[in-house]
This record gives sequence, C-alpha cells and structure tokens, in this order.
Amino acid sequence: MSDIEQQRVVEDFGRDDAPVRLLIASDIASEGINLHYLSHRMIHFDIPWSLMVFQQRNGRIDRYGQQRTPQIVYLITRSGVPKIRGDMRILELLIAKDKEAVKNIGDPAEFMGVYDIQTEEDITAEAMEAGETPEEFEKSITSKGEDPLAILFGKEEPPKGQEVEGAKRSMPSLFADDYVYVKTAFDYLRSRASLKTVFYDHDRRVDLTLNAALWSRFRFLPREIRPDDGLFVLSADKQAIEDEIRRSRKEEAVWPRIHYLWELNPVVDWINDKLHALFRRHEAPVISLPGGLKAEEWVFLLSGLIPNRKSHPLVHRWFGVCFEKGGFKAIEPFEELMARTGLGRRTYPNPMHPIDVDGMKTLLPEAVKKARTWMSKCRQAFESEINEKLNTHLNALERLRARQHRQLELQLEASRQHEKIIQSRKKKGRRNIDAIFDAYIEWIEETLTTEDNPHIQVVAVFKG
Repeated sequence: MSDIEQQRVVEDFGRDDAPVRLLIASDIASEGINLHYLSHRMIHFDIPWSLMVFQQRNGRIDRYGQQRTPQIVYLITRSGVPKIRGDMRILELLIAKDKEAVKNIGDPAEFMGVYDIQTEEDITAEAMEAGETPEEFEKSITSKGEDPLAILFGKEEPPKGQEVEGAKRSMPSLFADDYVYVKTAFDYLRSRASLKTVFYDHDRRVDLTLNAALWSRFRFLPREIRPDDGLFVLSADKQAIEDEIRRSRKEEAVWPRIHYLWELNPVVDWINDKLHALFRRHEAPVISLPGGLKAEEWVFLLSGLIPNRKSHPLVHRWFGVCFEKGGFKAIEPFEELMARTGLGRRTYPNPMHPIDVDGMKTLLPEAVKKARTWMSKCRQAFESEINEKLNTHLNALERLRARQHRQLELQLEASRQHEKIIQSRKKKGRRNIDAIFDAYIEWIEETLTTEDNPHIQVVAVFKG
C-alpha cells in the first residue's frame, strides 16, 4: 500500500463508525504508527527472532497514553518433530524475556546487548542450528548484555508509585501557571498590538483571533492546525484537552479544535518573543523592591551558562549577586532570592520614581567577575560528579568492544570460506567495529565535556 492508503486504513481502524475492527499487518506496521488510542489487543501471528522486533511491535499499543491494560498474546505452533520442538522452546524463551522486560519497565534489547535486529536474529538462528537448549541459550545471551547507553541514563531504579511525587521538581516561576502568564502577557501586549482575546478563568481557556504576526507562526505547521475562521482556542485544562482528542478521533478531520496551553505552544512562543523584544540588546530592567530588599542593597539577577563542546547548554544557573552599601555580600540562588523578596507571591507597585543607576553601573563589572568565579565552581562540581561515571562507562565500552572483536573471531572460525577471504572479512569487521565505538566515544566526550568559559547574562537588577 502507499503511505496515503496505509494512513486511511489506520484512521478507519480508529473511527467508531467505521466497520474495520481487525487490523492485519506485516512488520511494516511495527514502527511509526500509534495504535494505543485505538486498541489494546495484539496477536503475534509469527514469533520474531529478535527481542527488538518484540519491542517495536508491542510498542504500537503498549505505550504512554494507553487507557487499558494491553493484552498481548503469541500464536505458537506445537510440532511433533523433536528439532522443531526444540527451536520453538527457544522462541518461547524470547517471549518470556520480552514479558520480563515489560514487567520490569526495561529494554528487552539489553538481554542480547547487540542493539541490532539482524544480529539478534543471527544469534537466535545460530542457537537453533547448534541445537542449544533454552537454558544454554539464556546463559549465552544474558552474558552478552551491557548497555552502552547506560552512561546517559544510569542504572538507578526509576521512582514508582507514590515515590514519583517526591521525585518531581517544579521550576521556579513568577507566575502561578502558564494560563496566568499568558493572560498577564496579553493584558500588557494589547496596548502595543491589535489583539482580540477572551479569557475564561473558570475553564482556564482563552479564545484568540489570530492576527497577521501570529498567522506567520503557523505557516510551517500542518494546514489542519489553522482554523478557517482564525479563532484559536487554547486551554490549560488537561481533562478538556483529553476529551477534545477523544472527540476528534470520531470524525474524519482528526485535528482537535482546542489546543493545549503550555510553554511549547506556538502562541506562547510568539508571546515570549514579543516580551523579549521590549528590551534592546544589552538592556535589562532595573526594578525597585521597597520592603523586599534593604535600602542600600542591589541584587544583580544573572543567568550563567556553560555549554559542552557541541555548544549545548550543560550547566545552567539563575542566581543573584548581592551588594550592600557598595560592597559584595553573597551569591544567592534564584529560589532563595524569590523566597526572600516575595517575587511571584506579592505585588510591588511601580512608584514611577527615577532610579539612580550610576552607582549600580560601577558594581556591574564586579558582579560579572563574581558570577564567573561561582559558575566555574559549579562546573567543577559537575565535572567531579560526571567524570567518575564517564570513566566507568568508557571502560565498559572498551570491554564491550573487546567482546565484539571476540564474537567476530568466533563467527569467522566456523566459516568454510578460503583463508584469505576470512582474513579480509576479519580486517573489515574490526574496522567497522572500531569505527562505531570510536565515533560513539567521541560523541560521549563531546557531549559531556565542558570548557571553563561561562556565558553570563544580566536578566534584571533589583534595588531596595
């Protein structure tokens, strides 16, 4: 089928009024389509020889957003031929390993540790050809597993159940939630731009008529997301969004009418740009906090960022550099500064009095100097924490590389080809293995290695 035909079948499968209730597919449907909103039952008509294929297939219905417990069953043919019966026992072991991984929220690919479908199938085929028992096969595959991605994710058990609540962390914000932020921003921007908005506080919803500037944000997004009448509905109510998604699946036009109001929405992105544009390059607001700070106190709110070698932010901190009576006092984390001043909880009236910033300007170089020193200490703490893990896993990668070389030797020892051909394949195989590991190690080092050159930006300055 063409891509369009495949999509039509999947959409029919998900519509309540369509007669399609059973979807039969080859492994072309094992990747790239989401069926978990439409179904929770799956039958493996044939048993894959690769645990990665198990994962790909089951992942169509067993994934985040599934509302019902997945029912996954396996069609196994019982044979009276001893050799075939032995082969089926190995496939039954793969089924058990897949169920074990699902139960423990793990990755079934870790059992074989090769992370390649064809290689996993070859390992299974070799075990069948050698007549290995399920016990021998299980011992051989569990001895190979070592996850090279563990350096990024670690081996710690993820929190479960009620532990999740204690493990969650909320980022500090001056606003109660995204809805309050958007409403406050539109109230301010309405005086500077032609905006038609209606807010419904009880439903935490905003109806927005798109202007020309906002329309431009949607020109690269799917046509279905843009309403014909220009009325864009945003809601911060997650239940309302889920209800709208369920409703839209029952219609031919599958795009929801209501969109989720959160920080990644294009409308919020447009608001952020508009607010940032209020300050020109190298400008920052100077804000008076009477009662929040002492009379002779200045606080520079700074953003410090240290990237990796790929220029991706790796260490990022917001903090205050505090001065009192013209002298440096302390570095204060942003959360503590918010708690001390009441930012985000209390309203500071704007007295519209001019602020003498000349004294503040003389403190700016010292504030930046203190910030660089403090960020360097943050980098050292990060490096000391990550370097031990980095060295441990780089050593593990080298052990895994050595095992790959040994596996190559064992595979070619059983070959009946000419010696020169075998030697040529060995050289080529070693080069391929080394190229993969060298590239991966280089990627890890560039991803986790930082330079001691923090970027400092003045976010705001507070005065008592």
